[in-house]
Amino acid sequence: MNFAHSYHALSPQNQRLWRTIRWIIPYRLRWFFEGCLQIPGQLWVADRKLLYKTIRQVKPKTVFEVGTWQGGGSTYFISQALYDNGFGVLHTIEADPQIHAIVRQNYRTYLPHLLKHVEFHSGKAMAVYPHLLRQLGCVDTVFLDGSADPQEAYGEFEMFAPFLHNGGVVLMHDWDNEKMALLRPALERSSQWRIQQTITAPESVGFAVVRHVVVTDIPSRVEPLHSMHGPE
Repeated sequence: MNFAHSYHALSPQNQRLWRTIRWIIPYRLRWFFEGCLQIPGQLWVADRKLLYKTIRQVKPKTVFEVGTWQGGGSTYFISQALYDNGFGVLHTIEADPQIHAIVRQNYRTYLPHLLKHVEFHSGKAMAVYPHLLRQLGCVDTVFLDGSADPQEAYGEFEMFAPFLHNGGVVLMHDWDNEKMALLRPALERSSQWRIQQTITAPESVGFAVVRHVVVTDIPSRVEPLHSMHGPE
C-alpha cells in the first residue's frame, strides 16, 4: 500500500484494507490521504498538503481552477481551505457535462458545508472563463490541472495572467510532465514570476507554486509571457 499516493488510487483490495486500519492513523494524516471517501479525487498526499497550506496562507478571496473531475481532489482541498479561512470562492470548471452533473450532486450529498465556497462551471475554460474574469477584474489564486495538451496549458496561463495582481499565486499540477513543456521553461526564464516551491518524484508527478512579482497593483499593466503564437 503506497501511502504517498491516495485512497482512491488504491486497488479495491487495498481500499478494503485501508478502511480496517484507518482509525489508527492520526486524523490529519488520514484526511490528506483519503480526502472525502465518497468522492473520487486525484493528487497525491504531498500535493494536497501543499495546495491546502497555500490557500490557508494566501487567504484568497477568489480562486480559479481548471479541471474539476469528480471533485474529491484539488476542488475539495481548495474549497475546504476556503471554508477553514472563513471566506473566499472557488470557480472550478469541468469540460464533460456528465461529470459536471456528478460533481454537483456529490457536493450536495456529501459536502453541503462547502457549497457556499465553490461555483461549478461546465465547458472549456478558454470559452467560459474570459467573460467571468472580465466581470471580476482581478484574481488572487489559480490552480491549473486541465488538459494534457501543453499548448492548452500555456494558453490557460496566458488567459489568467493579466488578472493576477502583484503577489498573486498560480499552482500547477504535472509540473514535471509533458503538459508543462511550454509553460515551465517560459516561467523559469521570466523575471515577473517566481517559482516559490516545487514537489517532485517520488512524492509527486510534479507540483509547483509560482508567484507574480511585478510591482504593480493594476492587472491591466501586467506584461504577459511571450505568446506561443507569436506577435499578433
